[in-house]
Amino acid sequence: MVSILLLNPTVVTMNGENEIIREGFVYIENGKIIDVGSIDKLPYEYKYSDLVLNLKNKVVLPGFVSYHTHLSLFPLRFMGLGLTLSEWEETVAWPYESTLTPEESLYASKLAIYAFIKNGVVAFADMHFNMDSVAKVAKESGLIANLSVAILETGSFSYEKTLKENIELYRKWNGVDNGRINVYLGPCSLRYLSREQLSEIALIAKEENIGVHVHASETLDDVRRTKEKFNKRPIEVLKDYGLLSENTIIAHAVWVTEKEINYIAKSKANVAHCPVSNNILLSGNMPLVDMVSKNVRIGFGTDINPSWDVISEARLAYYTTNTLYGVPSRISPYMLLEMATGNYAKFKGIENHGKIAKGYDANIVVLDFTGIRGWPRTSNIYEAILFSGASIETVIVRGEVIMDSGEVLTINADEIRKAKKTIERKLNKIYGK
Repeated sequence: MVSILLLNPTVVTMNGENEIIREGFVYIENGKIIDVGSIDKLPYEYKYSDLVLNLKNKVVLPGFVSYHTHLSLFPLRFMGLGLTLSEWEETVAWPYESTLTPEESLYASKLAIYAFIKNGVVAFADMHFNMDSVAKVAKESGLIANLSVAILETGSFSYEKTLKENIELYRKWNGVDNGRINVYLGPCSLRYLSREQLSEIALIAKEENIGVHVHASETLDDVRRTKEKFNKRPIEVLKDYGLLSENTIIAHAVWVTEKEINYIAKSKANVAHCPVSNNILLSGNMPLVDMVSKNVRIGFGTDINPSWDVISEARLAYYTTNTLYGVPSRISPYMLLEMATGNYAKFKGIENHGKIAKGYDANIVVLDFTGIRGWPRTSNIYEAILFSGASIETVIVRGEVIMDSGEVLTINADEIRKAKKTIERKLNKIYGK
């Protein structure tokens, strides 16, 4: 693996709110950050790196993480806006998902991951179907991926089949490429599982030491249906079944009580906050300040975000928090960036991500503030990253440059064109032109 020197950027280390190096360097070797500091202290030998990127007037920071996605649903992200979650599932998602082929999942995932790279995302957690296809695209792309099959029992999907697919995915893909791809179990939602089925998933997770990615408390209807089936609220059920741990990703967690927040915090489970999806599908707003006050590990999930952009999630979280809690704001731009860059929440594959510091994985994005949408006064650096719309120029994942000067290197344009045509045919067949 090549050595890389990032020369003379503003380094947003995310080591602390005031730890910014205005004219700095980052030296990368074997996928790790070996050294970082001020340009006037640059060791002479670093100048002979295999790759030297002159980043004067550019900003570098840890890459963004999406903690909850459905890559194969990328083509649906503009459809059914204004519907509730249940309405959207019935009229938009199920007709598409019930006929989704492995080839179509591969092409949809390719489009989604391409968009992720363009938006500076270096790692994601995904739950859906045909996940072997998704894993192939993830491996090709160079991104860090945590994958799970949506395990559920509905009219279109069998619990036995989806559980088997998840276990097969784990055996084939977990730990692949030096741990860049990992697999969790994906109990889709408690309302789609029986007590016996959830018990079996919990037993497998415990015996095999496999993490869990689950939707919980996304809507009031979700809470109601879970209480009807289990006689308890969703987070309480997860606790009772031993499914709350630092290896758990809870997607949404909108309708949670103070007691449930305490359970999440104590267990060190990770919450994927999806404010764009929650607002589009009229699900509600997660009590972000309450969770932060309890030190809950929170990151952002893009879910069906139309722009497929983690930063847009952070912006909306800021706006809605101000609306819900009023002034003074309890969530700072720096804290939102900590959530966006993987400083709080973790999943297998990003344990060593979230800071630009010695020994951390070299998962880095380069931002260009010199364009029309950039903000030249980077004295307000965290605000500028969140709100200015500065362009993402370069993406590095574990020391590999996967986007350079805006060009994605791991997925070519011809593949994207082919993917778009394939998916367009499917959408026209299901929904009409």
